[in-house]
Amino acid sequence: MGQIKWEKEFSVDIKELDNQHKKIIKILNDMFMLNEKVKNEKELEKILDALHTYIKEHFRTEEEYMLKYHYPGYDKQKQEHDNFIDRLCEFQKEYLKSRRLTTINLFNFVWDWFSQHILKLDKEYGPFIKPLLKRNVQ
Repeated sequence: MGQIKWEKEFSVDIKELDNQHKKIIKILNDMFMLNEKVKNEKELEKILDALHTYIKEHFRTEEEYMLKYHYPGYDKQKQEHDNFIDRLCEFQKEYLKSRRLTTINLFNFVWDWFSQHILKLDKEYGPFIKPLLKRNVQ
């Protein structure tokens, strides 16, 4: 697997959330590039922190949209988000404990989960929320 490119199929058709998805892809690509060169411990810590912080921010934004517009799939999304954050924290704890982390394993885990999550669950809220967004703008 190489670097990730944004594909139109990932779009949930809500600009703010698509932009956040793109930023997460950028962080993942930074992680991938770090794996390709000599590992720098400080750089890896920085990327792990950025990934963890930004994904939490993204999930919070998604959940705010879902609650605001009474999205019926909120509970399932929230559970998926919480489980993912728990697993990401495990990677961070493992790294902090041993100072060793196979970045490609983390990259693959995050990308596999994230891409499937976007293509399945996130694609479901786009058509539900987008028409409601348009009504609020008018």
